[in-house]
Amino acid sequence: MKQQEQLNAVRQQWYQAYLAGDLVTLKAIELEGFTYISTLGIEDTSRRYQLISQRLDVGTWFPSTAYRDDVTTQYQFLADTCYVTGEGRVVSAPGVSHNRYMSELWQRTDAGWRILSLHASVVPDT
Repeated sequence: MKQQEQLNAVRQQWYQAYLAGDLVTLKAIELEGFTYISTLGIEDTSRRYQLISQRLDVGTWFPSTAYRDDVTTQYQFLADTCYVTGEGRVVSAPGVSHNRYMSELWQRTDAGWRILSLHASVVPDT
């Protein structure tokens, strides 16, 4: 399997785990020091895990039918790192979707590809 295919498979695992609130998988794929920058700003990792868990408990996290796909994606490989940029779409219900520009920094380790940072920002309505 090509390195881009390997990386994309792990990226899809990470996004599926995020939407499912699967903290075990998120922690396994995120490198120590992982940084997530959302529309809320830089999110503290332990606080982010706590919020996901709380939202799961009260049923306000993503529905089980939610999914994410890439609208556009570019990969820039340099040695054991890859910078991924583009636009993704999260569909949380039929007819309800949210597009985000994203930039991700991934590192290949002995355990495989792991994410070091993710920055997501809103795609303005046109």
